[in-house]
Amino acid sequence: MLRLEGLTKRFPGVVALDGVDLDIQPGEMHALAGENGAGKSSLIRLLAGIHRPDAGRMLLGGEPYAPQTPHDAIRAGVRVVHQEFNLLPALSVAENLLFEHLPRHRFGFVDRRALDARAEALLARVGLSEISPRLKVERLGIAQMQLLEIARALSSSGRVLVLDEPTATLTPREAGRLFEQINALKAEGMTMIYVSHHLGEIFSLCDRVTVLRNGRKVATSRTADTNASELVRQMIGRTLAAQVPLAGAAQGGEALRVEGLRPRGAPPGGGIDFAVRYGEILGLAGLVGAGRTEVVRAIFGADPRLAGRILRDGAPVDIASPRDATRAGICLLTEDRKAEGLVLPMAARVNTTLVRLDKVSRAGFLRPRVERAAAIRMADELAIRLSGPEQPVVQLSGGNQQKVVLAKWLFGTAQVVMLDEPTRGIDVGAKAEIYALLGRLAAEGRALIVVSSELPELMHLCDRILVLSRGRLAGEVARPDFSEERILSLAYSQFMQEA
Repeated sequence: MLRLEGLTKRFPGVVALDGVDLDIQPGEMHALAGENGAGKSSLIRLLAGIHRPDAGRMLLGGEPYAPQTPHDAIRAGVRVVHQEFNLLPALSVAENLLFEHLPRHRFGFVDRRALDARAEALLARVGLSEISPRLKVERLGIAQMQLLEIARALSSSGRVLVLDEPTATLTPREAGRLFEQINALKAEGMTMIYVSHHLGEIFSLCDRVTVLRNGRKVATSRTADTNASELVRQMIGRTLAAQVPLAGAAQGGEALRVEGLRPRGAPPGGGIDFAVRYGEILGLAGLVGAGRTEVVRAIFGADPRLAGRILRDGAPVDIASPRDATRAGICLLTEDRKAEGLVLPMAARVNTTLVRLDKVSRAGFLRPRVERAAAIRMADELAIRLSGPEQPVVQLSGGNQQKVVLAKWLFGTAQVVMLDEPTRGIDVGAKAEIYALLGRLAAEGRALIVVSSELPELMHLCDRILVLSRGRLAGEVARPDFSEERILSLAYSQFMQEA
C-alpha cells in the first residue's frame, strides 16, 4: 500500500531522516517506535505533505506519491491524526467533521440536514452516537475530541490512516474505548500507521513494528516475534537498566506546608493539609478528576484557592499569582509544557532565562553574551541535547523540551519544584534521564512534588505518596507500604463511601 525508498529529510544542523526504507502492507497495522527525536514526527510530516523530502521517494498503491500540501495528502487518501488536536472549538461537531467539504444547496447555502446526517454516520463509526452533531466542540471531553479527530480523518475516502500518540491524553478507560474503534477499523481493512511510546499498545494492536533511531531505520519486526526489552534496546542502542527505586535523599527541614487548602472546584468542608521537606520527593496520586492538578496550581497561584494558607520554611507566604510563587522559590512544570511552559518559536536561551531576566541584564538592558552563557551552562547541567542556544525549542524532542522548562525554573533558583505529569509523551530513554535528574535535584536538597497518573512512576520516584479522591486527601502511603492495590483502594475510597 505504502512504500518509502531512501527517504531523507534535513533541517539546519540536523538530519531528521537518513535514507529510510519502509513497506506498509494493505490492511496492516504498522507501528513506528523510537525515542523523541528519532525521526517519527518528520516521517509523519512528509506523509502528511507538511514537509517535502530532500532525497528518496514515496509510493502509494504502486504510484508515485509526492504531496506538496496537506490537501494533496488528503486527496490521495492519506489522513493523519496528529498528537495535538486541530479542531475549531467554537464550531459544532458537524462543522468540524465536514469543514473541508460542507454539503450545500444549489444556491450555495449549507445544507444543515445533510450536514447533520453525514456527521451522525461518522460519529457512529467511531462510537460517538450519543454526541449531537450540533454540539460545540469546546464542550467535549479529551477522549471525545480524540475520537472526533479520527472521525474527521474518515470523513473522506482514505487509504492510509496515521495515528500519532492517540492515547497521550487519555485515561485507561478512554484508551480502551479508542482501541475498540481502532480494531473495528482494522477489521474493515483500513491500513494504519500507529505511533506510540506505550509499548504495550504496540504489541496488543499492531502487526509489525519499525524502530527508528537518530533518523535511521534500525529494524522492522513482527510484533509476535519480538518483545519490549528488544524494542527498547533497538530504540536507545543499549539495554535499559532495570528501574530500581530511587534512594531516598537525606531530608532536611520543612520546605513547604499547606493547611486547609481548598483549590477551585474543591468540595465543601475541610481542606487539604500536607508538608514536604527539603530532599524529599512527594507524590500526588488519584484518579482523573481527583484534584491533583488543582492542588499544585493553587499552590503556584495559577488558579485561585477557595481557602487555606501556604507556609515556606515555616513562615506564611501570600501567593496570589505565579509571580508571587516564583519569588517564594516555588515553581510548577505544568502538564501542558507546550502551551504553558514554553515559548515554542523562541530560542532555547530565551526560554531558559525568561523568568529571571534580571540575572542576564544590566540597567534594564539585556546582555546577550551573558544570556547565551547561562543557557549553555544550564543545558550542560541538565544534559539538554540541542544544536546551540539559538535553536528554537519547537525543534527539540519532548524530553529535551521538558528539560528546558526545568532549566528555566532552576535558573530562577526554585527550591520547591512541582511537576505535573513530568514524563507524559516522553520516550523510555528520556524517562530514565528525567528520573535520574529528579533524583539528583532531591539529593541536592530541593523539595519535589510529583503528580503522575502512572503509579509505577510514583512508586519508583517518591518517598511518600499522598492519595486524593474527589478533591479530598484520602490517605498517605509510605515507601515501605507502596503497592498499586493500596493506592487504588484509597483513590476509590470516596466513591465507595457514596455507593
